[in-house]
Amino acid sequence: MQEFDFTVTYEEGADDLMDVFVRHPGLYSRTVSCHASADTMWRVDEVTGPPDALTAYDRHLRGLPRCSSLQGMGGCQLDWDHEVLAERPTSRLIYSRQSEGEGCRSVPYLVTKRLGDGALCRAQQYGNTYEWNVLAEDDAALSPIYEELEANLRPGLEISFERVDGSPDWTTDRPDADDLPPEQREALRAAIERGYYDTPRRNSLQEVAEAEGIPVSTLQYRVTRAEAWLAKNYLSGRTEFAAESAEIGETAP
Repeated sequence: MQEFDFTVTYEEGADDLMDVFVRHPGLYSRTVSCHASADTMWRVDEVTGPPDALTAYDRHLRGLPRCSSLQGMGGCQLDWDHEVLAERPTSRLIYSRQSEGEGCRSVPYLVTKRLGDGALCRAQQYGNTYEWNVLAEDDAALSPIYEELEANLRPGLEISFERVDGSPDWTTDRPDADDLPPEQREALRAAIERGYYDTPRRNSLQEVAEAEGIPVSTLQYRVTRAEAWLAKNYLSGRTEFAAESAEIGETAP
């Protein structure tokens, strides 16, 4: 199997939904599952980010007037349904169904059209970038897919295509809150539930600590350590269990 990447970059103002990612650098989306037939695409996406970014994302998602970054790149009229399967303060799980229209060509649709069954697709969105990864046995039809995508781009979008050298890495390891020390996990949960991360902030750490009945210095330490763990694992893309466990061990007074 060989991996191929289609990367689309967006100018601000070219796409209403992608503008939310541009304006909120902490917003990130990845496919959990994706399936395409000759005329329809179904997918589940996990979107994570700060509450204010997700609120903006929700608002734009409900009002999509045309084929957008979540669906495709042609800017055609939209035949699309979606449902929020799970909603949390810092994440959404979204199911969507899209029928492909004239001039509206998503990567999964074109891969299925050219290669038939047997190719796998996944995607991620962040900043001004929308990246599709395709895992396929045959690369003969990948160049025509790129050419058709390029021909359907509207102004403000650019696309690049490359074959990834080396073995494909499709691991899905992600930071798991269960790997945090219990005290740090509970501190983070309390901070989220009591609105410390809301915009505007509903409670300060001191107020959260008072409500939870623990010293503010202890809460501050635990939240800071949990945030550091999440940041490191987010950037690394996977959880290094043994090393991280030693590094974040609970040593607060």
